[in-house]
Amino acid sequence: MSETKNAGTMDMRIRTVGRHAKEGFKNLFRNGWMTFAAVGAVAVTLFILGAAIALSLNVQNMSISIENELQINAYVSDSVTVKQLPELRKTLADLPGVRSVSFVSKAQALRKMEKVLQSNANLISGLGNPLPNEFVVQATDPRQTAALAFRVQHVKGVEQVQYGKSIIGKLLAVTAAVRDTAIIFIGALLVMGIFLISNTIKITIFTRRREIEIMKLVGATDGFIRGPFFVEGTLMGVFGALLPSAVLYGLYNWLMRSVTLFPPFTLLPADAVVWRVFWVLILCGVFIGAWGSVMSMRRFLRV
Repeated sequence: MSETKNAGTMDMRIRTVGRHAKEGFKNLFRNGWMTFAAVGAVAVTLFILGAAIALSLNVQNMSISIENELQINAYVSDSVTVKQLPELRKTLADLPGVRSVSFVSKAQALRKMEKVLQSNANLISGLGNPLPNEFVVQATDPRQTAALAFRVQHVKGVEQVQYGKSIIGKLLAVTAAVRDTAIIFIGALLVMGIFLISNTIKITIFTRRREIEIMKLVGATDGFIRGPFFVEGTLMGVFGALLPSAVLYGLYNWLMRSVTLFPPFTLLPADAVVWRVFWVLILCGVFIGAWGSVMSMRRFLRV
């Protein structure tokens, strides 16, 4: 008897969920222009949000690239012999906070300088090679570059250290500010989007307040009334997220083909950006649509 009752309850719940899904889907087309307005509001807001996220991801990637370019040039003393260079390199690599150490010989440094000077390279041709050997050291954490440079400076065999002391603090401050600003901007857009979309959905529900009141008066439960509206709001959010995702994918691919940034800065691959943006927009659309529908109905359920 108990098993039959449980099976009947489960079957009723399945039919109720099916009814909510069916009614919610029908309501999308039944309400015509109001549905179009709500989906349009969701799509426009999420398009702006998606574009901001794509821009933020690329800005953060650029700031990380800038930080990763920070390096310490440790110029080797002329008293260090060729045989002692491997030992000096190991000493530098063993310092705490070191990510990588690469060696630049005097000959390599001279060739780089000649490339920079180009037509004026003959100015140094008669001087022999006055350049020292050097090690290029990079920190695991770019923010610790200055502290690491201090330790490198005190390693025996290192004559001089250069690491852009005058600009490194400002550079790190700028990259941090850019990342923080992007996060705040996206958060503000999300809050604005929730407010705008929930109010648009509220208008669609307001036009059907008589339907809700009648259902309430004939004995329908709050959950039974909310069901179709919940499904309808969720579908509005999904459709409102699919449209801007498709547009953003096309625009981003066009930008990838048309826009070339100066090295070493390039746009992130479309798949790496658009898919992340797509899932964020889908989740935001579903949440905003469902939440906006349920919250907008509270006043109409008080009959």
